[in-house]
Amino acid sequence: MIQDTNTLSVWREQLWSTYVRLESKSEARDFYGRVVEFIPGTHSLSLVDSTSQLTERTRHHVRTDHQEVVLVAFQLAGQGFVAQDGRESRTIPGQFVFYESERPYSLSFEGPFKQLVLRVNRGKLLSRLPGLGNLTARTFEARTGSGAVALDFLRSVATRGASICDAQLALMERVASDLVAGSVLSLITDVSPRRVVFERLRDRIVEKVRDPSFGPLELATIAGMSSRSLRRLCAENGTSPGQLILQTRLQGVKEDLSTGTNAKRAVGDIALSWGFNDMSHFNHSFKAAYAIPPSRMRTSN
Repeated sequence: MIQDTNTLSVWREQLWSTYVRLESKSEARDFYGRVVEFIPGTHSLSLVDSTSQLTERTRHHVRTDHQEVVLVAFQLAGQGFVAQDGRESRTIPGQFVFYESERPYSLSFEGPFKQLVLRVNRGKLLSRLPGLGNLTARTFEARTGSGAVALDFLRSVATRGASICDAQLALMERVASDLVAGSVLSLITDVSPRRVVFERLRDRIVEKVRDPSFGPLELATIAGMSSRSLRRLCAENGTSPGQLILQTRLQGVKEDLSTGTNAKRAVGDIALSWGFNDMSHFNHSFKAAYAIPPSRMRTSN
């Protein structure tokens, strides 16, 4: 879907409907703005093409609009400035930045610009990047290495977005989030090598945990370390081997419950497919993790 406008008030409405509630100002004489959404029925991936402006999400916006999303903006043309959490960064073509909806931020552009914007559920990205609050308004490289791979994937999705069905959407979003998170982990220098090892291990067990018999011993085998070393690695990252397996299973169920193609599947069937064989334990664990019972997760999305 393509939305074009030459009116600033309409432009604000387009930004609100596609991203989050915010305010946009511009002194450009020949103002224009265009939003292209690549995956029908979602706001997951879009192109922003506009001219000089100041866009701000204030504390008032945060209080009145409770969306919990992270916006990952890849600069394609022009340059911009992003400010959040006391940091400000200039972005040029071939770089990307994060900003979160839960706290105020500002975006400023001194001239025409284009950005490819990935809109990600905050919880999903936070599970991969626990230090997300320290990564906002920092620039990351997308011209080489894993950052370039992430951008190439998003461009491919943009080209084929119209043909992506509901059944494929959750997978596309997961791959995109994983590529972005992986590229950040490979680029930042203030994340310890042990954290990188932990994140890679988390990735490797996503499908393994669907087997009900998968436990800490199997996890240690996949990690290539002793049970004691595995416990130490998990403890350094605020969890335990058993909790890591449980968290991975719960996240899998949550994502499936949030996917439209699973609307007719029983909650119990989805839980079983993620390795749970005790429904009482599953229901208790899910409510403890997400503050609502699994039966309500569909209606809350």
